Amino acid sequence: MLLMFRSLIVAVLLALGVTLWWYPAATLVMVEPVAWGQLHEQQYAPRERASPFLSSAVIEQSRQSRPFLPMAEFIHDQLGGAMREVEAGDWSRDLPGPGGGRAWLTPERVPVTDPPRGWLHLALRDGEALDFYRLQWVDPLQRLGDIPPAQAHPFRGVPLLWVCMGIVLVVMLALPVRESPAQASNLARGMRAGLIMLGFFLPLTLAGLWLSQRSAPDTVYALIVIGGMLAVAGLITALIFGRQYAWLRRLMAGEGLLAHWQLEPGQWRDFLQRDMQRSRGEKLARLVMVAVMAVVVGLGFVLFAPDRGAGLVVAGVLVGMVMLLALVVLLLPLWTRRRLLRAVPEVWLGPEGVCIGHQAHHWSGLGSRLESARLRRGRQGLPARIELTYSGLRGVSSGRGVYVYRDQQNVVVPVPPGKEAEAERVIAGLRAGKGK
Repeated sequence: MLLMFRSLIVAVLLALGVTLWWYPAATLVMVEPVAWGQLHEQQYAPRERASPFLSSAVIEQSRQSRPFLPMAEFIHDQLGGAMREVEAGDWSRDLPGPGGGRAWLTPERVPVTDPPRGWLHLALRDGEALDFYRLQWVDPLQRLGDIPPAQAHPFRGVPLLWVCMGIVLVVMLALPVRESPAQASNLARGMRAGLIMLGFFLPLTLAGLWLSQRSAPDTVYALIVIGGMLAVAGLITALIFGRQYAWLRRLMAGEGLLAHWQLEPGQWRDFLQRDMQRSRGEKLARLVMVAVMAVVVGLGFVLFAPDRGAGLVVAGVLVGMVMLLALVVLLLPLWTRRRLLRAVPEVWLGPEGVCIGHQAHHWSGLGSRLESARLRRGRQGLPARIELTYSGLRGVSSGRGVYVYRDQQNVVVPVPPGKEAEAERVIAGLRAGKGK
């Protein structure tokens, strides 16, 4: 349980770190200088901004058509009197000067409250000087690209938080945990993978739901949908593998155990080498079928697609998929063999499944069943082995619906020398359980 708990805590810590690193501030004040003098001049001296194609008479007529207003009256007319005058102070030291760019301040630093309209104009008096600014209260979530990261994401500036999270993460990863044979199995790894997915994507989804209460962009809703789907997938994965892991623990404790064998290191290595070749051969046969289908479909797109370029793109994608599958076929059996070489050379057999080293197979789940079980006597110096075939339901979706079929898996179980009679009794027990 400690191993599962550690996996979940690490996933939650990583999700919390990602969330806090990206989490935007609640509100920021955007401060922009306003050059009222320049605006006043443009209003009453149109010659500087007029089109060169206009005659001087037209320009003069345009200028005389607007009654001249002094600067103060012009500003009052433009804003309807919505301007406040404040004294300069420590809060205004970082403000841009006239003609400068924007500044972003937290609401606590601004000596005015949040206005009802979300913005106001400010006259900043510093002695005899008077500068004008426009202040707007904004949600940083809408303008993350315009705001400096240190101000848009306030948690990045809390080093103590990251130090504490780093210490907890290092302690959890360095925590010594001794794996039992069940905890080292593929079923336990599958359950841990599901818990990691759940622990990582669920906090991200909850953070997205919290942010959706604000004027959230489309990326937040995409985070909710994708994160929620992956969190549900992690929960389902953890439940499925958790049920099988509980069965494996009971089997290794002796409940429903038909046989428990220990193999010699030499026999174990020989078995793993032959099993790797067998598994690679089965996967290679499936790969050839997929490759033939991909070639036929790809040629169809190249020859008959109205857009030849799009057809070549589709064909290239199919070729890439086949190459990726070929890489998996070549490397996966080798990786499984290397992992099992470090496993305990033991076999546990029960009516609901078998565990060979760290590799467990379970055929008592929903839609799964044992198809056949037989004993192969050793020949030409080879030890005896039990050949099992079980199947599970698989679904494939298409434009016309979901097609369900049975996917068969072949498992070879090594039998230690002198255990052939016990293997016969195991076969009888498996067949009896299959007939129930």
